[in-house]
Amino acid sequence: MHDSSTRRLLTAGRVAGPLVLAVGFAQAFLREGFDLHRHASSQLALGALGWIQSLNFIVAGVLMLAFAFGARRVLRGTPGGFWAPLLLGVFAVSHVLVGVFTTDPAFGFPPAPGTPVGLPAYDTASTHAMLHSLFGGIGFNALMIACFVLARHFGRRRPAMMAFSLLTGLLILATFIYAASWEARHTDPAVRAVAHFDFLPMWLSLPVLWGYLTALAWTLRAAERAR
Repeated sequence: MHDSSTRRLLTAGRVAGPLVLAVGFAQAFLREGFDLHRHASSQLALGALGWIQSLNFIVAGVLMLAFAFGARRVLRGTPGGFWAPLLLGVFAVSHVLVGVFTTDPAFGFPPAPGTPVGLPAYDTASTHAMLHSLFGGIGFNALMIACFVLARHFGRRRPAMMAFSLLTGLLILATFIYAASWEARHTDPAVRAVAHFDFLPMWLSLPVLWGYLTALAWTLRAAERAR
């Protein structure tokens, strides 16, 4: 029974990535006025159909939380066997909270009167938007550290997964640097109100991040079966 439940928990991790990517990209191409260059995936949670993306985030987070419990069972007693599942769990919970707390309208989306053409000033941000950013930052930082912990775990035994772990962790770090550099160049509120951030690199990184988590779930599932 324990082995069967562990397999189900690990299977949740195999489902989360394809589900969140399919739903997210489908909306990105179908929602009126949405542009991969100008708008973030979080903005899909705005507007009349925003509930779809909010639910997408929440479901993916719940699936990843189940996977984190399964990963703990498989990794227990190994290098990183405590921290990696814990950090994956933090990422999962943050994903749920990102779905609960939506961001503010920005960069012309959703298309409606009063939507800012740029990024609103810090002092006008709503509480739920600030919580959205806070939980998103916590979650992706946790995932980045988990990737480096897992790289150490896999080591020379599984060089492909070690390299994939390092690549994913570095990609998240590069995304943070990319966003921070934009913020550093646009400190003037008047400039921020009309400036645009190119979100395409972030959209392109999503298949890598979720592809890594899916590959991790398959790898741990194979390890559980072998054990």
